[in-house]
Amino acid sequence: MTEEEKELLQTYKPEKSLIIYGSLAPNKPNHAVVEHIKGEWKKGIVRGKLENVGWGAALGYLGFKHCRKKDQQKISMFALISDELVSNWQMLDEFEGDEYRRILAKYELDTGEIGVGYIYAINEEKA
Repeated sequence: MTEEEKELLQTYKPEKSLIIYGSLAPNKPNHAVVEHIKGEWKKGIVRGKLENVGWGAALGYLGFKHCRKKDQQKISMFALISDELVSNWQMLDEFEGDEYRRILAKYELDTGEIGVGYIYAINEEKA
């Protein structure tokens, strides 16, 4: 790991931020999976692309993927900020399954604050 990567992880603590853009969001069909995790919900955007891929697509929730800057869309999201995520990552990984993988992404809150967290993206190897 480079010094820049170490600094990024220390500054943003992405292990404490889950970026939710689909069915796990408040008032969405799979929110019960995360509602036991105590934390703070914040609204904002993440930049990337949504594609009709993954099991969530069958429910009307497109899958996220990183893309080149010129192809990026602003995607509405919630960030769940919680110390409890660390003990829930395995459960969340199992829930999402092998069609998705947990990756780092940068987000911007409605307040203008920038953060880095984990988002479940399309697993290109399974797509």
